[in-house]
Amino acid sequence: SDFGGGGDKIIMSLPYYDEARATGRGTVNHINVSVTDPNLAVPVADAIDRLSANSSHETKTESIRELAQQQVQQIGDFDFLIRAVVSAVLAALLFAIATMMVQSVHERTSELAVLKTIGFTDRAVFMLILAEALSVCILAGAFGLALATAALPIAARVVTGLSMPKITLAIGLGFAVLVALISAAVPALFAARLRVSTALAER
Repeated sequence: SDFGGGGDKIIMSLPYYDEARATGRGTVNHINVSVTDPNLAVPVADAIDRLSANSSHETKTESIRELAQQQVQQIGDFDFLIRAVVSAVLAALLFAIATMMVQSVHERTSELAVLKTIGFTDRAVFMLILAEALSVCILAGAFGLALATAALPIAARVVTGLSMPKITLAIGLGFAVLVALISAAVPALFAARLRVSTALAER
């Protein structure tokens, strides 16, 4: 049989395997059916289920993706677990990047004062700090998404039906922008309100 659709073959003696089963001997759990046209998937599934309707062993035809999701759901509330992990990671990123930006602005107080001295407005300094945070977060986000896209074919061999649609990439970059804006808002506001005389006096 073709295991997981990845091309790997597993050959076994069906009577030997069936005899070793604790339950369901002489029955079949799964039958893989392929269609030549994806648009025919739903009609074919309905036709298969109608063949066993109202019988003692009704079939339930579904896609490989749906089957994989059900198997994952059996482990627990996987969606909640993923959201919790992602939320924790975003919170950690916000804290780390905000700390980095605060430290960066503090160390360059005199440089920011010089920029204001030569004509940079408060708005320009504010946008400069935001641009710095955006460049760091977007580059890091793009690198992470590129790694995830490259690793996807390997993961798809284990979990059938994995994909990386373009909307997922867009959402990932959107979160990178959001993290940058939130984490850099306070340091950028501090830099914009920085007084030249105070900054140069501290130097």
